Amino acid sequence: VPTKGWMEDTGRLPGFGRAAATGRPPSWPALRHREDLRTLLFCVVHFATAALLWRQQLLTWPARCVAFCWTTCTAFQGTVVVHNCAHCSMFVDPAHNSAWFMLISVWTGAAATAYVPGHNLGHHKYLQTRQDVLRTNKVRHRYQLFNLLSYFPRVLPAIFRNDSRYFAAQQALSRPIHRQFRLDTTAVASAYVCLLFINWHRFLWLIFVPQALAKGAIVTLNLLQHDGCDPRHAVNHSRNFVGPLLNWLCLNNGYHAAHHLWPGAHWSRLPALHARRVQPANHPALDQPCILTYLLRTFVLPTRRSNYDGSPYTEPGINGDDGPDLPWAYDQPDLNGTAHCDPGGDAAADAGGPRRPPGADGLAWLRDASDGRPKAE
Repeated sequence: VPTKGWMEDTGRLPGFGRAAATGRPPSWPALRHREDLRTLLFCVVHFATAALLWRQQLLTWPARCVAFCWTTCTAFQGTVVVHNCAHCSMFVDPAHNSAWFMLISVWTGAAATAYVPGHNLGHHKYLQTRQDVLRTNKVRHRYQLFNLLSYFPRVLPAIFRNDSRYFAAQQALSRPIHRQFRLDTTAVASAYVCLLFINWHRFLWLIFVPQALAKGAIVTLNLLQHDGCDPRHAVNHSRNFVGPLLNWLCLNNGYHAAHHLWPGAHWSRLPALHARRVQPANHPALDQPCILTYLLRTFVLPTRRSNYDGSPYTEPGINGDDGPDLPWAYDQPDLNGTAHCDPGGDAAADAGGPRRPPGADGLAWLRDASDGRPKAE
């Protein structure tokens, strides 16, 4: 049962009735942050439009292309939601979080809990080192477009190996995250089998391929956010995309430096954190106003690979590591393990919210805690 202090911090929706007064989880799916009504809207839109398109007889190629592009975009939004929820839970009640993880796993076609080892614990904690299986210096083509296209296939085998080792270690310790991983995987497999049985051809082009492209896009986004940056710098370790439309559609995921500094902070707080703690200190070139123009300028036009400050890029990158991947402590209980963790809650205070106790990312239900109480990071 969450403590009163935790409820005071997470209860941003004003009033849960008796549950708010007692500190007990409500019987209905209470959100920890009212801003996640937008997340729920995106979820409803995805499943409603996917069901509608599934029922339509799309006989012309233009109609099929529009449907394909739409489901790819909404599936990508799902991967953004998985990313956010892997860092900061959406609901007060652990049972609701568990059900939500299964739903968003079906949304994206992959277990939501699988985001934790490679991203939360590897990428965040060991940014651009040999323990980060997502480090960008794994692709080394002279033409940047080849790096963009080959990045996901290049890192995918390492992601699978890393995830397998992590969940094997978590299973040996009977941790809650492994049980949730099995639930997520079962949900995806069940949905896939049903859809394949109903119409395998439609499943492939309307569901499976768009989900695969969306997963490739969310992983490849790492190349845009970190290539040529300095992983050891206080704020210049990440590139930010600050366009308002992108951040509305992608739940503020453009404010990447603030996210790395405070991974457990809710996505709604990232713009304020960026304005107060990142923008005054970072290099101006790391705040990109439009992701599309950056893609065109950096990866499509025949320009040389360069660092964030315009200096020539040399392998293995600024303060980067070279060599094969290195293992890390796969049996650790942390879920937001990072060198820039926010144990004292300063991120919330800087963003205008209340100071948060340790573990206020709401991920206690996935940690090794039988009573659901938040643990210190």
